Amino acid sequence: MEMNNFLAKKNKRKGKNCPKVLFWSSSFILFRNTLIGNLYEISQVYPVILLLGEKIDSETEKILNNKKLFPKLQKIIFCEEPFNGKILVKNNHLYRTIKKTTKDYKPDIVVSAEDFYPGSLYLMRFAKKTGATTIAIQPGLKIAEQEKLYLWSCLVNSYMKMPNFLPLSVRLFFVKFKKYLGYFFYHWILPLMMGEAPFRGKTSFIFWNESSGLKDADYSVVFSKRDYDLCIKDGVPAKKLFILNHPLIRENTKKFFEKTYFSNSLNKQKKYSKILTVMLPAERIGFKRSDYSLIPEKKTQENKVRIVTLVADILKGWKIFIKPYPYALDISEIKKIFEPISNWATVVEPLEPADKYIKMSDVILGVPPASTTLFTASLRSPKKIVLSLDLNNEFLGDIYKNFNGIKYINSEEKFIEVLNLISNNKYYQKSDIEKDSTFSDTNELLNYIYTQHLKNKQEIC
Repeated sequence: MEMNNFLAKKNKRKGKNCPKVLFWSSSFILFRNTLIGNLYEISQVYPVILLLGEKIDSETEKILNNKKLFPKLQKIIFCEEPFNGKILVKNNHLYRTIKKTTKDYKPDIVVSAEDFYPGSLYLMRFAKKTGATTIAIQPGLKIAEQEKLYLWSCLVNSYMKMPNFLPLSVRLFFVKFKKYLGYFFYHWILPLMMGEAPFRGKTSFIFWNESSGLKDADYSVVFSKRDYDLCIKDGVPAKKLFILNHPLIRENTKKFFEKTYFSNSLNKQKKYSKILTVMLPAERIGFKRSDYSLIPEKKTQENKVRIVTLVADILKGWKIFIKPYPYALDISEIKKIFEPISNWATVVEPLEPADKYIKMSDVILGVPPASTTLFTASLRSPKKIVLSLDLNNEFLGDIYKNFNGIKYINSEEKFIEVLNLISNNKYYQKSDIEKDSTFSDTNELLNYIYTQHLKNKQEIC
C-alpha cells in the first residue's frame, strides 16, 4: 500500500489533486475476464472514468456500481466501436464521445486495452494533446507473434470468403488487397470524415498487429516474460514494455473475482459426480502446421466429434458440457452434431459466462485453435485439470506447448492415456504459477510509469 498511495500522498502535501485516470476497453468479454481486475485496483486509489465499447451484462453493471468495490469510479460511458451495421453513425458517436470525455475530464493517465482499434486511436490522440500518460495494458492471452496471426487471418478468409474455384494464390491476393482497402477506410476515411488527420503508420488491427505499443501508447504492459518476448519479436521497443502479472495471480484482486463472479457461479450440480467442459472454438476449418494445407470443415468436425466420443467412452458417467464460443452462429446445428454422441453430452448457450463452467468442471478441454479460456481457467483454478489438444498438428494448435498449468497433448494415444489416468483418479495437474513481474499491482505500476514519464518530459524540456 505504501507504493500504491505514494503519488496520492505526495500530491496532497503539495495541495494538488490525485492524478485522474481514464480507462478504455472495447471488448466486454475481455473487460469482464481480465480488465475489470485492473480497474478494481485503480479505483481504490485514483479517481477514474470508465469508457466501454460494448454494453455490459447486468451482473457486471451491478458490480461496477458498488461503491464499496469501486470507491473512486466516477462514471461509466458507452460508445460503440464502428464495426458492422451503421459504421459511419457509430464512428461519429465514438469520436464525439471520446473527444468530449477527454476534453472535459482532462485525465493525467489513460489506460487502454490496446492502441490499435478505432476507439483507442482517437483516445490516444486526444490524450496526448492534453499531456496525459498513455498506457496499453494486455487484456487477454497473446496467442502468437503477429506474422502468424496475420497469416492465419489470410488463410481463413481465403477459404471461407473467397470462391473455391480460384487458385489459393489468387484468393490470398484478393484477401490481402481487401485488407488494404479496410486499412484505408478505417485509418484514413473515418478520421477524415471527423475532420481529423489520418492514423498513419503500417500498424493496424486490419493486419492483425496485435502487439500494443507499436502504435500510439507511450507504454505497453504484458502479463509475462513469454508475452514480453513475443512483443519484442513484433518490434515493440523494450523501453516501452513492462510486465504486470495477470489479475488472477495477484492475491487481493483474485479475491475480488472470487467474491463477485466465481462465488455467484453455479456450484457443481449434485446429480453429476464429475464434469468435463469442452471449450469449442468458432473456427470451422484448420490448417496443417507443416505446410498450411487446409483441414476442411468436414474433417475438422469429425476430429471434434472423435474427441467428444473418446471422452464419453472413457469417462463413463461424467457429464460433458460443450461450451461454444460466445459468437457461435448456429447453436441448433452444434446441438445436432454433439448431443447424439452421448446422453451425458449437452451443448450450452454460447453467451453463458465461461466462469460458470470453469467453476463447475473437474476438467477443462480445448481444441485447436486453442481457446484463450484455457489460460484463464489455469489461473482461476491452478489445481484443476486443463487440457489443450492438438491431435493433428494444426497451425496455432500448439500455443499451450510447454505452458505452465496446462497439459498439451499432440496425439490420440497420449489423449487416451491421460483420459484413463483421469478416470482412475491417477492424473496429477501441475499447479505452480510463475510470477514474472516486480510490481505488486496496477497502482504500483502506474505510480512508477507516471513519475518516470513526468521526469522524462521535464528532462526534455
